[in-house]
Amino acid sequence: MNYIRLITTSVAIFIVALLWNGLIHAVVLQDANAALVNVARPAAERNMGLALLLTAGLAFLFVWSYAYTAQHGTLREGIAHGLFFAVLAGFLVNLNQYILYPLPASLVMKWFVSGLVEFCIYGILASWLYPIKRITAHSDERY
Repeated sequence: MNYIRLITTSVAIFIVALLWNGLIHAVVLQDANAALVNVARPAAERNMGLALLLTAGLAFLFVWSYAYTAQHGTLREGIAHGLFFAVLAGFLVNLNQYILYPLPASLVMKWFVSGLVEFCIYGILASWLYPIKRITAHSDERY
């Protein structure tokens, strides 16, 4: 495992995550997210430090799992890894919130689709910034 690439790629994905989520939630879905005003914590009471830590942790976990699961480091593998994460997050977060809270299905679907695009972007970045190279044909060690 190349720790410099791991950290560099995680930081890049963290930055993209902040930009992407700002664009999606504050601009594109701003009106649709208004449906949450009665169930969400008021903005002044949200823990921004914890939200940033969660985003950084997710970026790190994404890159770490990519580094361990990608066989060749291709763009296709990166996108497939992104799709896997997107579907997992969609079930764990979006569907769960739809079940628990009175949210419009259309909003949850918009979150899911934006998540699919977001995680595919992460996969593209991971395949580009963390290339997988094997030392020998029989070795599982990567650098």
